[in-house]
Amino acid sequence: MKTGQAAACAGLLPWAGVNARLSAQALVDGEVSVMRAGREVPLEMLTRLVGGQRVLLDAQLQALCQGGASLVLLAMHRHVQALAALAAMVERHVEAPVTINAYASFTRDGAFQIHRDGHDVLVVQIAGRKRWFCHGRRSEPPFGGETVDPRRDPGPPEAEMVLAPGDLLFVPKGDYHRAEVADAGGQSLHLTVAIQRPDGAEVLRWRLREMADRLAAPVPADRAGWAVYEAWLRTMLAELGDGLDFDRFQAAQAAARPLAGTTAIGLATGAEGPDDVTLVQPALRRRPALPGTGPAVIAAGGGTIRLEALDCAILALLLDRDAATMGDITAALPAEDPAALRAAVAALARRGLVFLTAP
Repeated sequence: MKTGQAAACAGLLPWAGVNARLSAQALVDGEVSVMRAGREVPLEMLTRLVGGQRVLLDAQLQALCQGGASLVLLAMHRHVQALAALAAMVERHVEAPVTINAYASFTRDGAFQIHRDGHDVLVVQIAGRKRWFCHGRRSEPPFGGETVDPRRDPGPPEAEMVLAPGDLLFVPKGDYHRAEVADAGGQSLHLTVAIQRPDGAEVLRWRLREMADRLAAPVPADRAGWAVYEAWLRTMLAELGDGLDFDRFQAAQAAARPLAGTTAIGLATGAEGPDDVTLVQPALRRRPALPGTGPAVIAAGGGTIRLEALDCAILALLLDRDAATMGDITAALPAEDPAALRAAVAALARRGLVFLTAP
């Protein structure tokens, strides 16, 4: 998909945001890795011990990247507010957990060989151009991530395309693919929005957790009691199946998902709250039922959150639009006092329920 939104996509993760994540500690923690030809570059080639602490070898990292290595930055939605807001927005629409990784490449050598992922992937091209080769599925579901044996010819791709900044590509779970920098001497930065749709095993694990207390009776030590225990367990399994309810499953998933944001300590919005051009985005990963009027208590972040009537009105507006400026909120709720609206938005930010972004 050609969105025509190159500048907006570039703002999701500037190169400065990539550089800020490059440290010896991030490499040690596994949140950043350097990949070449499908293999991870050893930590010892990228860092050295100085005074008992590892330090990043900047020159070595630069040389490796220019020699064909790629940077893999995991879970960037935990570190960049714009990506946290994006992950939350996608989750609300697909009702499945979402994570966002970033990949930076500097030559036509790819970080990974042809492979398939165990989840759906939405690719967002941030900078540079990248050529993608999609080979389709080789088997029917179920399937997980798997690399094709490089000694085998994967055959011609079913589709080949070049992504430019602002372009999107959807790669379904199970589709074999690979990518490379499109331009000689060029570079590329893209995001992968991984959509982890729950499977049957996850649904059954949820149902088992619901019945955990009733299933706690241990298997009898005396073999003579096994037949009775087996008959009882078969009854419990039938009840487990009869109690499957995807609405309740999704509600339980939604209640357990943490908020995408963090508490806004030291919120610098001035005494009167956010100004009209401040962008406000919801941090809720799922879309709760909000009353038209009056306060509410919603389940989110593994607990309950009390919302006043004004909070509900603001969040309902934001969830409907996915984002709005403070000025847009004031215009959309003309019956509310503007000062009270600004104060309420600032309070929501302090509780981690919305993101505030200055232009």
